[in-house]
Amino acid sequence: MGASSWAIPVGVLGGLCLICLAFIWWYIPRLYTRGVQADINRVAAEKQERERQAAALREANGEIPDLEAGGAQVVTPVEMWVITQ
Repeated sequence: MGASSWAIPVGVLGGLCLICLAFIWWYIPRLYTRGVQADINRVAAEKQERERQAAALREANGEIPDLEAGGAQVVTPVEMWVITQ
């Protein structure tokens, strides 16, 4: 009794589908993780740039950061004059 004429093509097609599924199962999460990391890096760079621009703007307006408070509070030159008096 010989093999059916459809057995070999179906087996080859099934093997190709299995290989494609394994490749997709391996590649898509890797691609997703790379994209998420790129987004995180982009957002961090944009935040750092905004903070740099804000600090430059505060400095250009004559505001002096209060270093003892961790730089979170800003003291204007007028307030600094009142504090030192």
